[in-house]
Amino acid sequence: MDYYAISLFLILFVACGYADEFLFAQNYSPLWGGDHLSVLDQGRVVQLLIDEHSGAGFHSKQDFGSGYFRMMMKLPGNHSQGIITSFYLTSIPVGGQATNHYEFDFEFLGGHNPKAYRLNTNVFANDKGHREQQFRLWFDPTADFHKYELFWNQYYIVFFIDGTPIRVFKNNTNIGASYPSNSMHIEASICNSTAWVGPVDWSQGPFIAHYQGFSIDGCNYDTLNPEACNDWNAGKDRKLSPDQQRRYHDARKKYMVYDYCSNNSKKFVECLVDIPVEERIEEDTNSAGFNPSSNWDENLHT
Repeated sequence: MDYYAISLFLILFVACGYADEFLFAQNYSPLWGGDHLSVLDQGRVVQLLIDEHSGAGFHSKQDFGSGYFRMMMKLPGNHSQGIITSFYLTSIPVGGQATNHYEFDFEFLGGHNPKAYRLNTNVFANDKGHREQQFRLWFDPTADFHKYELFWNQYYIVFFIDGTPIRVFKNNTNIGASYPSNSMHIEASICNSTAWVGPVDWSQGPFIAHYQGFSIDGCNYDTLNPEACNDWNAGKDRKLSPDQQRRYHDARKKYMVYDYCSNNSKKFVECLVDIPVEERIEEDTNSAGFNPSSNWDENLHT
């Protein structure tokens, strides 16, 4: 089993300005869009463009069973209503059909100006999803790169923005909820959806997103030993730090504008636990699993 190690040292190093020098082609490949995907700065930056003819996307070369996945993104400016810029993990095979599957999404929904952007996070648990939590952003996502991260192990999925946890999705299989345990890979794309987020004013385009930071810290999925990745980060405490807990509550209180459990609680077993929503969030936070291994080995970082 190959492990791609993660460490608290690494996270702090990145947060303090470490430049991720891994090139796009080392871990990723173009998926669709042809010349609407451009590799820039000698492989350090990828540009995705959408116009009335096509969008574009890329995917990781490997599948994973757990890990810490991040991407630096700079979103399209202009009047971007109807444009969706994304970074996510999915179990759908490359080129496969979108049936019931596992997936966790960062989806940025464009608006009439940068302040109108909404972040839609979603979790698919062997179904069609609809576990949306949406957030206003507290910064201009079009002015510079920001870091978006997904942490996934057998206990929790944690969504981060610039190091601030904004969402925790707990493994609740003990009460009948589904939780990903099979292989997943990374995808990123720019597309449009009139039915979901409205029509696009193509006269404002083309719309361009930029991605950088192409290293991956995860456990390679082994089809011969599918449970091998359960040990990834399993021996450490799995809690947000007090500072992370404070920032988690602050971000959700100030910026969360939609929570599926508040609107469709009867449809999802994880929303039916006999605990009020705010107390449930508190419990998730106090139990959340993000204390990476201190056994950092540069040879395992890809």
